[in-house]
Amino acid sequence: RGLWAHQTNGADFYVASGNEFFQVDGLTETAVKLGNISGTGPVSIADNGTQLFIACGEKGYIYNESTNQFGEITDPDFKGAVTVCYLDGYFVYNPPNSQEIWVTQLLDGTSIDPLDFASAEGSPDGVVGIINDHKELWIFGTDTTEVWYNAGTADFPLAPIQGAFNEVGCVAAFSIAKLDNSIFWLGTDPRG
Repeated sequence: RGLWAHQTNGADFYVASGNEFFQVDGLTETAVKLGNISGTGPVSIADNGTQLFIACGEKGYIYNESTNQFGEITDPDFKGAVTVCYLDGYFVYNPPNSQEIWVTQLLDGTSIDPLDFASAEGSPDGVVGIINDHKELWIFGTDTTEVWYNAGTADFPLAPIQGAFNEVGCVAAFSIAKLDNSIFWLGTDPRG
């Protein structure tokens, strides 16, 4: 369902398989089960150097490498996450069936402020998925794509880049990928 190569320790991999989440030592090829996850489809994973955020749709999970704690995100303001990425100290994610993007508290994926969200502004289409590329947040809707950056504002840190708007959306969240300094996705627009 998902694979994540750790950014700061090249020997570790994290694997979501079925309803289980594992840490795999790339040198010894041994796997340690960290916990159980929900759902059956693909997951999205991001890390901030200490925590891994596992987005499973209606639910999300955090694994803290420093404390070896694994658990479900229980903050009452968490509405689920389809895709997640890391940007400037924040986990950024999009809830299922929504036009919103959310950020967690700085360097803490377990804590969400009820006001730390925004809606994609260029079009009223729903958000399908997100990705961080070159410190820019690409927000893929069903019919459009827009690019945001960390503006450092007090209420919500992210803001759209003026003119960075594309009238092609994304039909499949897990088709979004980075390769060779570019972003690829399965595109769609109101005409098909």
